[in-house]
Amino acid sequence: MIIATSAHRFVLVGIAATFLHVTVAVGIVEMVAWHPSIANGIAFVIANIFSYAANTRWSFDAKYSLGSWCRFISVSLAAWFLTVAVSWVVAVAGGSYLLGISLVITIIPLLSYIGHRDFTFR
Repeated sequence: MIIATSAHRFVLVGIAATFLHVTVAVGIVEMVAWHPSIANGIAFVIANIFSYAANTRWSFDAKYSLGSWCRFISVSLAAWFLTVAVSWVVAVAGGSYLLGISLVITIIPLLSYIGHRDFTFR
């Protein structure tokens, strides 16, 4: 029998949240014809709410609270900032955007998990 740890569950929630984000963003752009930046902003909020709800109960077996919600948003915004920073540094250094993406998808989820484990749901 395979036992899912909080890290495994966090990864699955992240995959589901990413799928939700893409689905919402594409739907808004294609069906409502809003600008992609607006669509992605809305999709980010929806995916973040889903991620908080699923990670709170399923990944970390915690209770919903205003405090954990605020900490979750803080970690999410820090991850967003790091995503932009890593992408920018790679671009300024002359690296391929694919290197930036590779670094983002390997580093940011790990740092996000640690942040949520050690700060959000402590």
